[in-house]
Amino acid sequence: MRAFNLREQSPLGTSPIAGKVQTVLGPVDPESLGPTITHEHLLIDFTVVFMEPSNTDDAGLARENLSLGNLGWIRHNWNSSLDNLRLLDEGVATSEAAKYFEAGGRTMVDVTSNGLGRDPEALARISRGTGLNVVMGGGHYISATHPAEFEAFTAEDIAETIIRDIEVGADGTDIRTGIIGEVGVSSPWNDSERKTVQAAVIAQNQTGAPVLIHPGRDEELPRQILDAMAEWGGDMSHTVMGHIERTIYSRDALKRVADTGAYLNFDLFGHDSSFYPLAPYSYMPNDAQRMDQIEFLIDEGHVDQILLAHDVCSKHRLKEYGGHGWDHIVARVVPQMQARGISQGHIDRMLIGNPREMLTFT
Repeated sequence: MRAFNLREQSPLGTSPIAGKVQTVLGPVDPESLGPTITHEHLLIDFTVVFMEPSNTDDAGLARENLSLGNLGWIRHNWNSSLDNLRLLDEGVATSEAAKYFEAGGRTMVDVTSNGLGRDPEALARISRGTGLNVVMGGGHYISATHPAEFEAFTAEDIAETIIRDIEVGADGTDIRTGIIGEVGVSSPWNDSERKTVQAAVIAQNQTGAPVLIHPGRDEELPRQILDAMAEWGGDMSHTVMGHIERTIYSRDALKRVADTGAYLNFDLFGHDSSFYPLAPYSYMPNDAQRMDQIEFLIDEGHVDQILLAHDVCSKHRLKEYGGHGWDHIVARVVPQMQARGISQGHIDRMLIGNPREMLTFT
């Protein structure tokens, strides 16, 4: 299998979109991005994480549609409701994304990677319908979503499919991905996922695209992944480690990850139920605790690596269904940061400057 190589075709030896951000409607000038949330899912089938309710008395709730009558239970057991895990209504997605635009947001990074119901044409329609820049993800999520043929594939084979998405178009369309991710890693990290992460590094080196990682729930795993990527030749200054706040709790571990130079995505704003069903031995921080971690990193000199997002991947977090919506960071978190004394310059760096630099192809 031979990868498509735009770098070979450029007289300067770089991608023709170097210096641009690739959206679902085509390349744009990075200066046009404005406020940007860097890990979202406009449309997703997230049933791969479904778990039957642990309490047998709640078994019937798993197959009920979300309603006011079960919303409280779903907020606590969000991955035990099949309806909650299916964000498939393009009309709702468009309406919800429009509220983010109305609040001042201008760009959304949709990292619904392969195996999660990615729909390039729908993302393009949502972008046109709202005025938002939408950057589409690529690559592969955790091994539970990998196709069976991956067992026989090499990392180079998988990289070719990622490169095609970036240089030609995704899923049989001419709509191109603008970020490799979210690339899923479980805990423990398994062989199939090692191949997909290595493939992401190969594709990054060939195309100049950024890479975004979803780490398993192990405080040491983010640093281990980044160290492996660096060994494989990955560009740490163009790599995002996601889900920082639900993975890393100690300041020492947080600093070790920051010291790699990678971007740190605080991407669960608005997810304030402390019970975390995917890791019941752990907990989900609230927004105030997220800001505590962010202030620590700012004080340590790492403001240029911080990104902000919500990772909306279930219905209960949208306004339509009683949630906070995609305008939460712009409309409510930013004022909280200002009240805490975080400077406007630092806020703009996290919400505008850092995403702009991260998303720009090299």
